[in-house]
Amino acid sequence: MDRTFILVPGPPVRASSWAPTATVLMARGHAVQVPDVLARTDTPPLWRDWSTHLLEQIVARGDVVLVGHSSATALVAELATRLPAAGLIFVDGDVPPAHGRAVALRPALREFVASLADETGRLPVWSGWHMGDPERARRVGIDQLAAVPDRLAEFEAGLPQLTLSWFDDAIDLAPWGDVPTAYIQTSPIYDHALADARSRGWPVARLEGTHLHPALEPEETAQAIVGIAACLR
Repeated sequence: MDRTFILVPGPPVRASSWAPTATVLMARGHAVQVPDVLARTDTPPLWRDWSTHLLEQIVARGDVVLVGHSSATALVAELATRLPAAGLIFVDGDVPPAHGRAVALRPALREFVASLADETGRLPVWSGWHMGDPERARRVGIDQLAAVPDRLAEFEAGLPQLTLSWFDDAIDLAPWGDVPTAYIQTSPIYDHALADARSRGWPVARLEGTHLHPALEPEETAQAIVGIAACLR
């Protein structure tokens, strides 16, 4: 059966974070969908409702492989319990809990994000989370986008300004562990998640790059996705 890759971005970003990799995959003959919740609404839905909005845009054809980047790892785990999924691929994000409460940010990251909120609790757009710290900007890869203003503008177009309270919400995950799963690490930020994936016996791949590898190095990212998808059993 033909395979369809569903590339899901985390809510703080948009489909632009996946677009270069999607283009490469399609050029290689693969079926690809990149659902973009904020393309259909001006108001970001609650975290707990995000997957429902994703489902409205997904057409499940063939062997569906759900690929979640960053905070979207929890979203694709939830999607795998709501549609027929042949596999899951987590890309540079935390491994979601086996079931139960799943949040968008792990505690340490939420603490950092809280320091960025204004007096009303509103946050800068996601790229602005990292611009003030050169080391953070380097690890994330936003410094590379910022070096080319047109690319940064394209990436930032339509990014939401979420509130800190938005991240207090949680998904109640149903068990998803029976779905074949693999992990791709693209930045040292997620060394802990790669170790977790290895301990579970999942297929893993480690790419030497940044968190925004799907946007910055689409050829390598696409190759890793196709290669590791072939290992899902």
